[in-house]
Amino acid sequence: MVARVQTAEEIRDEGNAAVKDQEYLKADELYTEALQLTTDDDKTLRPVLYRNRALARLKRDDFEGAQSDCTKALEFDGADVKALYRRALAREQLGNVGPAFNDAKEALRLSPKDKGIIETLGRLVKANNEKIKQTTSMANKVADMEKIAFRGEAKDVAQKQTALNNLLVLCRESESGATQVWNQSAIVPFVLNLINDKNENDELVVTGVRILDETIKNNARALKFLAMHDADGPKSARFVCRLMCKRNDKEYVDAAGILVQRVFNAMAKMDRQKEMKPDPEVAEANKLWIIRVLLELQEMLQDPQVGVLQRETVIDLFLKNLMHMDGGIPRGWSWKFVEERGLLTLLDVASQIPEQCDYPVSAETRQHVAICLQRLEEDMVFDTKRTIFKERVDFFFNALISRATDDEEGHKYRIKLSCFLITMLQGPVDIGINLIINDQLTPIMLQMAASQNNLMQGIAAELIVGTIAKHERAINMLKVGIPVLRALYDSEDPTVKVRALVGLCKIGAAGGDDISKATMKEEAVISLAKTCKKFLLETEKYSVDIRRYACEGLSYLSLDADVKEWIVDDSLLLRALVILAKSAGPLCVYTLATIYANLSNAFEKPKVDEEMVKLAQFAKHHVPETHPKDTEEFVEKRVRALVEEGAVPACVAVSKTESKNALELIARTLLAFAEYEDLRGRIISEGGTVLCLRLTKEASGEGKIKAAHAIAKLGAKADPMISFPGQRAYEVVKPLCDLLHPEVDGKANYDALLTLTNLASVSDSIRGRILKEKAVPKIEEFWFMTDHEHLRAAAAELLLNLLFFEKFYEETVAPGTDRLKLWVLYSAEVEEERLSRASAAGFAILTEDESACARIMDEIKSWPEVFKDIAMHEDAETQRRGLMAIANIMLSSNKLCSEIVSSEVFRVLVAVTKLGGINQERAGSTEQAKRALEAAEKFGLIKATDRELYERANQMSTIQE
Repeated sequence: MVARVQTAEEIRDEGNAAVKDQEYLKADELYTEALQLTTDDDKTLRPVLYRNRALARLKRDDFEGAQSDCTKALEFDGADVKALYRRALAREQLGNVGPAFNDAKEALRLSPKDKGIIETLGRLVKANNEKIKQTTSMANKVADMEKIAFRGEAKDVAQKQTALNNLLVLCRESESGATQVWNQSAIVPFVLNLINDKNENDELVVTGVRILDETIKNNARALKFLAMHDADGPKSARFVCRLMCKRNDKEYVDAAGILVQRVFNAMAKMDRQKEMKPDPEVAEANKLWIIRVLLELQEMLQDPQVGVLQRETVIDLFLKNLMHMDGGIPRGWSWKFVEERGLLTLLDVASQIPEQCDYPVSAETRQHVAICLQRLEEDMVFDTKRTIFKERVDFFFNALISRATDDEEGHKYRIKLSCFLITMLQGPVDIGINLIINDQLTPIMLQMAASQNNLMQGIAAELIVGTIAKHERAINMLKVGIPVLRALYDSEDPTVKVRALVGLCKIGAAGGDDISKATMKEEAVISLAKTCKKFLLETEKYSVDIRRYACEGLSYLSLDADVKEWIVDDSLLLRALVILAKSAGPLCVYTLATIYANLSNAFEKPKVDEEMVKLAQFAKHHVPETHPKDTEEFVEKRVRALVEEGAVPACVAVSKTESKNALELIARTLLAFAEYEDLRGRIISEGGTVLCLRLTKEASGEGKIKAAHAIAKLGAKADPMISFPGQRAYEVVKPLCDLLHPEVDGKANYDALLTLTNLASVSDSIRGRILKEKAVPKIEEFWFMTDHEHLRAAAAELLLNLLFFEKFYEETVAPGTDRLKLWVLYSAEVEEERLSRASAAGFAILTEDESACARIMDEIKSWPEVFKDIAMHEDAETQRRGLMAIANIMLSSNKLCSEIVSSEVFRVLVAVTKLGGINQERAGSTEQAKRALEAAEKFGLIKATDRELYERANQMSTIQE
């Protein structure tokens, strides 16, 4: 069957439906797809699509995109009121108050009775007056600070640094501040002079670059910055890309690399941090600039004048911007990169090692290239593209293997060939495995291992290690690989020995944590672990590279439960791992994270059905066997030892990597650590929260969920102002709200609800942030779940805290929803105490509004029975809160009070007033019941009896106990 092609109108309707469902990202994508099916000649549909997409982008805080779309809609019809109004809102948020005021004024002229426009215009008049004052003041401040920072008026370096810091703060605080500092590009030559002055210290230069970065966060300014350095485009692209080569300090290279990232953001109107996908129209308009920048970066990969840090930054820029599937520039650019020289250039970098290279690389460069190649291969979404990718790889492989002869020149290419294959096995593994099968490769590998050249021996050992991918492959390698590895293991050269050690460890651990599949005896495995420990402990004797190989070997062995226990019982070894993490950084991220994840059992294991096990055994199928030292008791002991010996700072130290899989391992580890309540304070104080926040943006999909769950754990039972101080309380809201999803594990949902409840108790601004993240529909979904008691109660408690936010309160009491009714009905719940308490508290709060009281009595037809159940509730606290709400209703109006007095509820209220003296637990309920009766007395509906008057006068009860 052939799928029917949708029309632009049908896709537009889907977008409209997505807007109604508050799925604004989906709506944005649908409107973009519809626009691609239309042309500028379609003067009816096209402006509507632009106008609608502007609304979706406004809701997603993409104010530049909304402004651009409104402008395009107005090109078709300058009197489009909605486009004018939405552009006014977008410009207001961008700080362009004057133009926003003009748009709102024109919109009001066309639609003089629109309340939204009137309100916006009033707000803009005030903002415009305020901005005139601020602009005058800010212009003076900027001018004064520029004199000190750039014009030689600073008394000393400290004063100059202070002035630069002040300019940076002004840029970060507001768009108007950034505009003032930019000042028609005047800041650019000042910063460039700072960069080029070799006498300036690195700290001052980095601050200057960061100021420039803040100003070009605005896409229009970023494009102007890209084009301003030379009339010839390619030279201008070269200038901007090579700014990072001006200095070799890491902080400077990182800051200069971010400038190039801002340029990419502007060229395709995207932002990975804000999850803004690229705009195909903007990318098409800037096509020439994209080509120029990509070609320049590609040239930098093989330029001997480009340093190691700069080369690795270039690879990361490709990784972040070239991959369509990962949110990079629109589809097609990665394909062109592969089809032309780009992929071959990357493969050449993959074949380099520090000991033998045509241009500067480090041990870490391979990791950057491997990740980039893996993502590039994933971006080849069609069979034809995957075929071209494989053909380019095969071409490069065949070129190397044809030159890997048995002479001096050939030895060089053998090393290149091996390094290339090792990189492929760390990146696009399947392609790498297919290359390894080549018959010509085995003799080359064995000859390298048998040579007297230590470098060739070490590389051969590492290549053998890379080929052992699975248990089955390990068994096959026992015949050929183990003798070679054992021979290399006896080498006196530590580099060769440790690489062979990694191979033996990998073979020893090939059975995983299934003890029935062990490939070596337990004594042999422990012996290998002890050798790894020897390398790791002697920090003075062995280099970081040797120790990270030893760490890799240990990571394979850490699947074995006996090795796990052996590791945590050795505090010196645990500290050695932390020392390695801090010195090697991302170089050992995967291996160290694997050790921590294995020791803390951070991977979920499916629950084993005993009946299925018996069935499998009967059918003679293999059944995995769990080690007795992998029970919860042993895991807890191991986690406590790891946290005690500095595992959290170690995770922070290795986390600056682009490997999503490695980041997922760290997220799993931190979640396992956060499982224990008494460890959470230490995790927070050692940077665990900040790391988890970063992982929610940078890890794999599963890793983001685990990191968000770890944040939820850290804040579930703690004061949020301690767990998430300052701005962090706002930053954690989004990942926690994203965690609220029926397909996510229920425990994660529950912890997220608890933490959001704590956060919602802090301030209106945080409650507002929760609403802004569109969390309420998600929370209510759990509130409605009748089969999940704890989730339902946690959702009710969170909604209760949100009721203290005026906007949410007004939405709840406003007609048109069943929310108000549910607060009352849930108050009568008998079996779920937490739910009834939270609901009764909400009921009491909501009845402070007179219109809400009237709606409750009008919409709940069975209110007499419900009120009776609440007034007689088994839980004393629920009863007190519910009676407070009933008293509020009776106090709100004579009519409602008379309806309650004329019902059976009145008899219950009278009975409850007598409870206080004989049941102190119900004293609070008695007080609220008396409030209710006092309301009836106030309206003249009842009178106190003689007995009641006597009791009041003598402050006593006449009822016998």
